[in-house]
Amino acid sequence: MLVPIFTFKLNHKIHARMVTVGKYDGLHPALTCATTAGKVFIHNPHQRHGKKGGRVTMETSDSDISMLNINQGVSAVCAGRLNPLNTCDILAVGTQTNLLAYDVQNNSDLFYKDVADGVNTLTMGNLGNIEKPLVIVGG
Repeated sequence: MLVPIFTFKLNHKIHARMVTVGKYDGLHPALTCATTAGKVFIHNPHQRHGKKGGRVTMETSDSDISMLNINQGVSAVCAGRLNPLNTCDILAVGTQTNLLAYDVQNNSDLFYKDVADGVNTLTMGNLGNIEKPLVIVGG
């Protein structure tokens, strides 16, 4: 019989199938989920002091949850590496009109693109014989 070792309460309503895990500092996994309020929360118990300002706000000063303010309904999230030389994952967030690539560790946007058909699904990785990783978007 399986017995849980720990539990924690998220205190946020999250969208179904909009959860990913990324190593934004290159070492520790962080749970990332889209909320129903147009925000993305990042639960990282290994790092409680990130760069503040920009899109990120901390729940409380001692919290391990950061909130990323998107200001639109989130339709997809994905974490992965776009730069093979960098060990840190980036976060891709899709909405019905845009795609945002976000560097969680440095609290900065990498790029922001309008997507005419919207973003319904995301993945990151290599495609065929293309050497550089891609963000692949389904509308």
